[in-house]
Amino acid sequence: MMNKGGKMKKYLLNLLIIVGICIVACGNEPPEEFYEGTPEDSAAIKALLDADSNSVLQETEDMFYSTDIPFDTLGRAVEFFEADSFMRDDTIMVKHYLDLCATELVTRNDTLDYWFAKDTTCTVYVIDTFDVVSLMHATVEYTAHYDLPMYEIDSSVTPWDSTIVGWRIGTTDIDSTPYDDTSDLVGNGKKIIFFDYEDGNWELKRISYGEYNFPAFSTEIPDINTIILTRENGDADTIIASSTDSLYTGHCMDRFRAIDSLLEYDVGETLFVEITLRGATVAVGDCELFASCGGARVNLGFTNNELVISRKSPDQGITNLCFEAVLDEIYYYVLPQKEYKAQVWLIPVNIGGAQ
Repeated sequence: MMNKGGKMKKYLLNLLIIVGICIVACGNEPPEEFYEGTPEDSAAIKALLDADSNSVLQETEDMFYSTDIPFDTLGRAVEFFEADSFMRDDTIMVKHYLDLCATELVTRNDTLDYWFAKDTTCTVYVIDTFDVVSLMHATVEYTAHYDLPMYEIDSSVTPWDSTIVGWRIGTTDIDSTPYDDTSDLVGNGKKIIFFDYEDGNWELKRISYGEYNFPAFSTEIPDINTIILTRENGDADTIIASSTDSLYTGHCMDRFRAIDSLLEYDVGETLFVEITLRGATVAVGDCELFASCGGARVNLGFTNNELVISRKSPDQGITNLCFEAVLDEIYYYVLPQKEYKAQVWLIPVNIGGAQ
């Protein structure tokens, strides 16, 4: 049994511990409060985004082109291949040859999502959802008939016995009456803009590049890995999909770029474009590739990989370069019907030189 002296010592020890904790706690600064931002902060940031010099940073309409684009290479896959015999969806298969295409924006729903941080910064997610129509002009339609029998031979009997076990494409009808075709699609994506609060004002500091998928959620969408832009003098700029290297300073889709360190080109400059995909699901050879700048668009092909730099207005400094990889089945197959599948990269660049 503890005596009174022992109880007193234990009481004094506990008291000293409590006093010590209070002294230590009183000497520390209170934790920094999390900065949540105010409506006034959001309004000031929105005003910066809407300013003439920055408004292009919110734009994503650049990737849609209602003006027809001539095709350079689409004739190569209109023929019927061996694999088409095993894609039977009906008693016929229909393909067409296109000479023009376009995409028309129906509606764009954009959302600005503000994320404030305790270091008095704000990250704004520019999130877009699109309803789009793919427009196509066909000059020839080919209808293939599954009227060629496939036999199974039984060589165990004499004479050999054969049984029809299926049908392959045999004859083809050709209709040269031009017509228009359409395909509805939806897509979404985002880019991110970073702001910092300095000397009593919000300042636009950095921006990410934008990636957009059509349709919004689907498998087997072309997945762009790199885009290489080579100047006429041989110098090349490379944009990659992602990097986990914290010291990486190049152009990367999932990294911020300072506004004053965007890629820079001059009006009239010609870039040679090379696009590569990642993953084994979709190959570049199964896609149609497009590039645009300032409203001027080209179908990148085996004989034309050039993009000429332009801008919409003489005083527009930042312009979006758009690069698109579309699974080319949508441009060939009428029956069985194929789904439009594409990925678009939107790269803001500084444009110099005279218009």
